[in-house]
Amino acid sequence: MRNPAWHPASRSAHGPGRAVARGFIVAAATLLAACATMLPGIPPRIDVVGVSLDRVVGPEAHFSVAVSVSNPDERDIVIEALDATLSIEGQEVARGELKAPVHVPAHGSADAEFTARTGMDKVLLAVAKAMQRGARDAPAAAPPSLHYLIEGRARLAGGATLPFSRSGDVGGSK
Repeated sequence: MRNPAWHPASRSAHGPGRAVARGFIVAAATLLAACATMLPGIPPRIDVVGVSLDRVVGPEAHFSVAVSVSNPDERDIVIEALDATLSIEGQEVARGELKAPVHVPAHGSADAEFTARTGMDKVLLAVAKAMQRGARDAPAAAPPSLHYLIEGRARLAGGATLPFSRSGDVGGSK
């Protein structure tokens, strides 16, 4: 009589050898995915170059935010998305997004722009706050300014995210 455990027909196609190979493949794929989502060795720097009010259409104000991305790392990066919140005079007025992906070469920089749209009611509230601040703090001859704060995250190719935060004056540079 034959021992059914040793009979070739009773062997599973999913024996221990295949399980080990499958585990190795899963582990390798997980490791590769983790490497793909890691930030570069030296993370890029995102600087806000300027914020400007582009236009007012009906009850909406449209802003453009120019940024410069510096990449001190040894490898190129691609910023696929950039989501940010624009606050003026401490009042969150808009959320913005990158117009198009940005390729930044190793040891180089690239310029990008994102747009933000908001209701004029929020802009007018921010202007009123700026005028109150200006009446208290600025010399009489100085033109009023609007202080901004931009906070957000840039998503790099591969899924890694990079937080950033910058402030300055609307119409000026940091």
